[in-house]
Amino acid sequence: MTQITINLPNEAEAQWLVELLNRLQVPFQVDADEVTKHERAKEIIMRGANTLDAAKMQKHVKQARKDRKHPFRAE
Repeated sequence: MTQITINLPNEAEAQWLVELLNRLQVPFQVDADEVTKHERAKEIIMRGANTLDAAKMQKHVKQARKDRKHPFRAE
């Protein structure tokens, strides 16, 4: 099986391609943009723990780890 990944920034072009693939009866999968996936995951986390401030926690983790040396990285 051959897999082809195409990034289309224009929604109209994406819709045209989806219609064409449907006419040709070619199976396909549409993946959301990474930002959208991140936002969706954050929303799920926030729904599960309503007292958690994810943005504050993320800021704290970045601040706490900013001086940490990373293995296998040339600095």
